[in-house]
Amino acid sequence: MQYFPHAARLSRRRLVAGAGALLLLASQARAQSGERLRESLVKAAFLHKFASFVEWPDGTFARADAPLRIGVYGDDLVWKDLSELARDRDRDGHPVIVTRLGPGDSFSGYHILYFKADSPGRMADLLQQVPEGVLTVSDSNGTHPRGCVISFYLEEGRVHFGASVEAAARQKLRLSQRLLSAARMIQGGLDALRLLA
Repeated sequence: MQYFPHAARLSRRRLVAGAGALLLLASQARAQSGERLRESLVKAAFLHKFASFVEWPDGTFARADAPLRIGVYGDDLVWKDLSELARDRDRDGHPVIVTRLGPGDSFSGYHILYFKADSPGRMADLLQQVPEGVLTVSDSNGTHPRGCVISFYLEEGRVHFGASVEAAARQKLRLSQRLLSAARMIQGGLDALRLLA
């Protein structure tokens, strides 16, 4: 397995601060109008940041500067905001390439896949098509989709995320304890956490 550089030394505070810094940069242009930060922009900032807290299978990146590829399915606002955030901003030395995906597109060749689906059944269908070694992230209503590694949900108008260490293990990924400590919900319990210890 390989870590993104310095991922093991990052703390929960740095995760929150890093995402906050991205959000601050992205929101400066909106500050004068007083427009509230969009939900899609918060999700985009997290998607850009998550990779620093994942241990990937050996050989995931052919070179130290190989691109990090993120696919976005079913949410054009997140795709647009993430594309803007990723422009000229690498992730731990990896340039970030963001692709909008639709029905019939292959999910191969991506490191992170974000899904927004109109039903639990459709979400399950999408997740079944994901190859091994991919960090899956979904939108949810607070119920973490089975088989998904990370899911976003709203609580009191704010975006939070939950994580499944069992789904991560099935994908051959290891989530940093720092990321897990920032998650509001964790699926898998102590047995799953021991699997990743």
